[in-house]
Amino acid sequence: MRELLAALALAASAAPGFVPLVLPNGERAFDPLTLLVWLTLCAPTVGCACVAWRVRGWPYAAAIWGVWASLLSVLAGVSERLIPTPLWAAAALGGLLTLGLALGHCFPRPRATAAGLACATVCAVWLPSAPAALDGSWPVALAEPLFACSPATLVAECAGVDWMRVQSVYAGVGTDRFTRSAWSGELAGPASLLLGCACWGLAAWIAKRRTKPTS
Repeated sequence: MRELLAALALAASAAPGFVPLVLPNGERAFDPLTLLVWLTLCAPTVGCACVAWRVRGWPYAAAIWGVWASLLSVLAGVSERLIPTPLWAAAALGGLLTLGLALGHCFPRPRATAAGLACATVCAVWLPSAPAALDGSWPVALAEPLFACSPATLVAECAGVDWMRVQSVYAGVGTDRFTRSAWSGELAGPASLLLGCACWGLAAWIAKRRTKPTS
């Protein structure tokens, strides 16, 4: 019961992503892209928090991912914003979640690791547009790799969103003249999930051997 309640609490971290946007005409609308970016910020930290709270990866952490994927698919289906491939985006989110699980097993203090991971994820998403706060911009040669390495870029492009042409994104970065190709959702999504699961499995195995008493 404790693990179930902890898993429900961690799954509820998706709630801020449901804050409706205020449209120019004053109406409010739910945006699946807002939820997607918020879950991108949450996923690695929630995975690591599962280790800190002793919530098993299977079935509980997997259930958190399932709840998120279902919420994203439902919201994408009823929203006016087009999210062509939410399932590939969900696969990428699963990769980030399992990567957090792996990192939680790699370090002896998973709570501190979760806090550090939250800061690192926020910085990775925010850094491409950071100079906008000072009315500046990165040189294109620097902005492009920062943009490409952002987990929000990976997940949004797996969802089929033309992330480089979202106004709030390129306005913050300072340019949309990138030569990079977008991530292919049908390849990058499953690859992220497989890589995350492989890292999680290996890290859990190493942690188990580390704590196993020697005869």
